[in-house]
Amino acid sequence: MSATTVEPARASGQSRPPTVAPEVGVLVMENDAWLRSRVCQLLETEPSLRLAWVAETAEEAQWMAEHEPVDVAVVGHRPRSLSGLWVCRELKRAASPPGVVICSVYPDAVLTACCVVAEADALVSMYDCDAELSAVLRRVGLGARFLPTVPPRLGAMLHELLQPAENAMFSLLLAGIPATDVAAALRMSDAEFESRRSALLGKLEALPPVGGMRY
Repeated sequence: MSATTVEPARASGQSRPPTVAPEVGVLVMENDAWLRSRVCQLLETEPSLRLAWVAETAEEAQWMAEHEPVDVAVVGHRPRSLSGLWVCRELKRAASPPGVVICSVYPDAVLTACCVVAEADALVSMYDCDAELSAVLRRVGLGARFLPTVPPRLGAMLHELLQPAENAMFSLLLAGIPATDVAAALRMSDAEFESRRSALLGKLEALPPVGGMRY
């Protein structure tokens, strides 16, 4: 006699409960009123995204993240400024670090390299459509990390401009290796690693345009 497997829900005449996507709490740090309003309105209309905090300054964002952990932080980045990347670094030092999405007017190759060093989880354009931004926030909230590919042209430029230790650090971070493991591999203390990472980030920010575009 053959056996027939019956799923409990169907055997009792009941349907399976619908799968509910986990809610993603989002902190928004953006001093541009238009973009801040747009992101907040988007979060209010998406059922699986929750607006947790709104900050207009880096200091506010840091304080908020320390007092109520969030899943994702959307951080605005401005031209010729380390503010957005600085916020990213501070958020990543939290006891429960959130995923960080850097939002820029021109997310070019150099900014991609900066995001790698700053440990950002995603880089998006402020002009991306709502559906695309929502998808990024959900994926980062669930632990995904995805950045545009650093083009070979920029990689070759970095090889020529950076010192050997800086090249080694950037290569390991680009490979997705956690910062603590990178520091151990390079035999650096945490303090030395953070100091050298800050210096590397500043050097990348000062690079000339790549491909005719600079953010």
